[in-house]
Amino acid sequence: MSVIGKNNTSAESPRGEIASKDSPRKGLILAVMSLSTFMIFLDATVVNTALPAIARDFSASNSVLQWIVNGYSLILAGFLLVGGSIGDRFGRRKALTVGMVIFGAGAIGAALASSSTSLIVMRGVQGFGAALVLPATLSIITDVFPRGERAKAIAIWTAVGSLGIVLGPSLGGLLVDKIDWSAVFWLHMPVVALSLVGLSVVPESRDSRRLPIDLPGAVLATAGMLAVVYGAQQGGDAGWNSPEIIGAFIAGVALLAGFVIVETRSSHPMLPLHYFKRMDLTGSFLVLMLLFVGMMGVFFFLTQFYQLVQGRSALIAGAAITPVAAGMMMGAGIATKAVPKFGPKATITVSTLIILSGMAIFTQLEVGTAYWVPTLGILLFGLGVGIAMPTVTDTIMASVPLNDAGIGSALNDLSRELGITLGIAILGGIVTGLYRTDVTAAVRGLVPENMIEKIGDSLGAVGGLTSDLSPQVAATVTQAANQSFVDALQVGYLGAAGFIVLALVVAVALVPSKMRTTQAGVADAEEERLVAEGLSSVPDKA
Repeated sequence: MSVIGKNNTSAESPRGEIASKDSPRKGLILAVMSLSTFMIFLDATVVNTALPAIARDFSASNSVLQWIVNGYSLILAGFLLVGGSIGDRFGRRKALTVGMVIFGAGAIGAALASSSTSLIVMRGVQGFGAALVLPATLSIITDVFPRGERAKAIAIWTAVGSLGIVLGPSLGGLLVDKIDWSAVFWLHMPVVALSLVGLSVVPESRDSRRLPIDLPGAVLATAGMLAVVYGAQQGGDAGWNSPEIIGAFIAGVALLAGFVIVETRSSHPMLPLHYFKRMDLTGSFLVLMLLFVGMMGVFFFLTQFYQLVQGRSALIAGAAITPVAAGMMMGAGIATKAVPKFGPKATITVSTLIILSGMAIFTQLEVGTAYWVPTLGILLFGLGVGIAMPTVTDTIMASVPLNDAGIGSALNDLSRELGITLGIAILGGIVTGLYRTDVTAAVRGLVPENMIEKIGDSLGAVGGLTSDLSPQVAATVTQAANQSFVDALQVGYLGAAGFIVLALVVAVALVPSKMRTTQAGVADAEEERLVAEGLSSVPDKA
């Protein structure tokens, strides 16, 4: 006997037309969802290698460049819960269609931007479109694929989406080198057009209860997430003890507290908070967030190591990360076979140990480390992440009813976006602070005092600052700066490894030993009763 709550099917999903295991339509639907996700994930990283060219054209400062990147992720993270709720209420295919159009319009606006301000605004438009697209893709997969087939579908969706993250830096470097920075935004248009055409095969689905939108909850959740993510993103620049950042965190916490109060009293909450009593949901949410904190430590720092320390081109630095894609593809294939046999807890445990083995290699980086050495760490890292991500995502999506698949998908995406933001903020702050302290001490007495602060602010500025110094002094300063950065980098990677260890602890403590064989229902009390009586196929929560 399995636990399936009332209203656990979506009213408008013609599941009978596509339920056959051999139906080619399901394959097409999965392809469209994966392609859409690939584009959204690609956009998160493809712009990074275009930033130097954008800075030259617009005379943009470092803080402006940061907003070109963070403006996208800020709006995306802030509106994810609303985007998932809109899809559940009004139709997931509709939400995906509208989101793709908005995202495409933002991409065109970014490509045609005539100032850094207009570019930042258009990046925000892209982020809003992405907040509608991402929850819809995964909730449509959850609706279309039965529980027994879904793990493999999610593994494919995850692998293709992760490929977008990995290919972004090298593809962006190629486009900037061969065309110009606007090409990284025009790149999205064929994918947008192809996805919109592909939506013709996608069935509409929505919450069968036809609940109204939870406006108070939507406003409080969005405002609260925007404030918290803003504080995390800007804390390193403005100062963690600055009134601006402290105020952002206080406002964010207060708004999210109000959101919790509203949701507990609402007859139609946007996010039913009682779902967090399910340890497979809570544990998986935390594991995914912690994995992405550590993951950002790898990508964010490694590209800087190749370019700033070893002097390699943006294209070469981006290409150095691409082996992670091969590891992720292999890992996703392993996950589809490992989870049914060993369960999510054991699978995630092994995957985090593999990730840690890759992290161990990164902590040994030196200024003159051979190009191929980090490649081994990247492959191990990709393999572990490739195993963990689809396992965690499938566990999250199985723990909420089909009616709330959009919210489940939004929570999955939110955990990833929070991990990315916190990873850059926390680990980036550690590396930046240590580098500044070490290099300031190392170059004092070698260069004028007014130059010391600038060298401490950015390793990338060292080359320009030392051009007027004697060759011997310039070489000494450059060597000291590179060594200070690598020393700080090693500590940063140790910090990233610490978050992976924390993910391991959470997985052992909270993630279930067995995967749900049926979709979760709505009523927790009934679910717990059946588990206690041994009548349910739903695993114990421990």
